Amino acid sequence: MKTLNRFALILRPGEAYIEWAAKVAEEPVEEVRQDLWGAEPSVYLLPESKAANIGNPTFLKAHWRAIFKEELEGWSQDEGDWPQGRTEVMFRAWFRLDLATLVFERGKDPIKLEE
Repeated sequence: MKTLNRFALILRPGEAYIEWAAKVAEEPVEEVRQDLWGAEPSVYLLPESKAANIGNPTFLKAHWRAIFKEELEGWSQDEGDWPQGRTEVMFRAWFRLDLATLVFERGKDPIKLEE
């Protein structure tokens, strides 16, 4: 079995994201909560890091903006709907984050990257 030189950031929507999504969709918060909590989490492969701790203030520094944007786009393509003044503190408040530092490759086919 081979390990990948990546960490897996596992991202699930937090309450602030759910409330925002419900407002944008003009749907009841409880319905959106059930939809989002029942959905698969997002998983982002990040470069290995010596700061391999989700609580480490430097760990997400290079990645949180792009991930936040990707997650917002997943709900609304209209950037006017997105919260203004996004910060890493806001990102951490809007999502539940888990980290897997060991990522194993079990497939026989080569990994394909798609845009």
